[in-house]
Amino acid sequence: MSDWIEGLKLAGSLLGVGALGTIAKLYHGKVVEGKDAEIARIRAELLKAEQHAKAAADNPIPLQFDLARLRRQLTDAVEQLARDFHVQAASLYIPVFNARDDGAESPRGFAFVAVYNVDPAATEAILKIKLVEAWTIVGACWTNAGPLWTNELQSDVRHVVSYDKYSKFVPYQALALPVSWQGRQVGVLQVFNKMVADTDRLDVRGFSDEDVRAMTQWLATESGARMVQDTHLFLTSPDAMRFLGLQGELNLENAVIMHLDLTGSSTLYGALPLIEAVRLISRFNEQVYKRIAPFAAVVERFNGDGTMLRFHYGGIDTRLPTSNPAYRSVCAAADLLDHFEEFKALRWNALSKDGAAAIKLRISIALGPVISTNIGPRQFQVPTVMGPCVNRSAKMVAHAPRNADVVLVDENFCKALIQVDKKYGEALHAFEAWPDPALKHSASLKGYKYFTLDAKYFYEAAARTLHG
Repeated sequence: MSDWIEGLKLAGSLLGVGALGTIAKLYHGKVVEGKDAEIARIRAELLKAEQHAKAAADNPIPLQFDLARLRRQLTDAVEQLARDFHVQAASLYIPVFNARDDGAESPRGFAFVAVYNVDPAATEAILKIKLVEAWTIVGACWTNAGPLWTNELQSDVRHVVSYDKYSKFVPYQALALPVSWQGRQVGVLQVFNKMVADTDRLDVRGFSDEDVRAMTQWLATESGARMVQDTHLFLTSPDAMRFLGLQGELNLENAVIMHLDLTGSSTLYGALPLIEAVRLISRFNEQVYKRIAPFAAVVERFNGDGTMLRFHYGGIDTRLPTSNPAYRSVCAAADLLDHFEEFKALRWNALSKDGAAAIKLRISIALGPVISTNIGPRQFQVPTVMGPCVNRSAKMVAHAPRNADVVLVDENFCKALIQVDKKYGEALHAFEAWPDPALKHSASLKGYKYFTLDAKYFYEAAARTLHG
């Protein structure tokens, strides 16, 4: 300001009163009008702050962090979709990766984010399931990055029948669509049982290409686009798994569990000195470790002459059978059986031929969700894997036939194996020869069908896997 005053004095002395007036106007333009612009800017910022304050009052938590509100909106969208397209049920899923996974690999499962069912009790039951296996139609839709549908769901090997028993809802038709946000898959939308409009009758024609087009177009509408964006926001929230009750299940995965057991091995202790008998069993454990390694198996534990193995999922790509753990596990079983007699002849030569021939190899294979955890007191914990299919496989191998080398498998495993190639169904034979008929109704075994598997169907497959 003082610089301007001094400038005015100098200009007045040199130019006179007229020039002084001109300079005064310039001063007004620079100072006063500049102040007006500053005031206008402040007013605009105040208005913006008031708008933010009002929005915060109306929505205390930003949408991307308000998972409860996002889920309500997604549920409303799924319900409206179900009504618009006359289906009995609809579900929206987001992928769930392993706790140590960066998301680059296939999901290990899919979590229910929003569910609608004509029966509210079924909705409640389905939400309690929380997580579905990666090998279902949902997982296949994600892997293929395209729509899938079937109008004979109950006979589809990708359907988990136990879900129906739990929810009391029987789906006959299913259509799954990938949900993508800005070119990236963020979820899967699935609908069930197409109905004749304004009736309670199932549309026997089922889903078609036209339904795929119509639902794809719906995803591009304002309602569909909002649902897609909300799915993206939900998936990217760091609290999503905790909100869904899955934070304790990040070490949960679907896996194939295999148990190995030598029948008659106790005769070793009567036929040989203890140290020699233990040496022979150790050699068998070495054989197991060597032969299963190429099939990407994890040895969970050796327990005397018994072994428990786990085969992980790496996503299901039908062009790569080895991505399917059911396929890898059956190849490993076939390879072990194919070389068992040779192993006994070469590595158990301290045992008589009759004694070696009397020892048989039993293998059981089951598929299902498992949790990797540490077990034991805090002072001494060991890693292990737990889950119903672990118990099921252990029970199967304990009661499998003892008079021959055998592979006994459960229903889940069969479905996953047939996904690789339907011809493998020829290798499966229904099993009912339990030593006690009541066994199949025991807590570990009930609810599933069981099959013996002819390993010879997989000798060549095992060799191809071993030698690339």
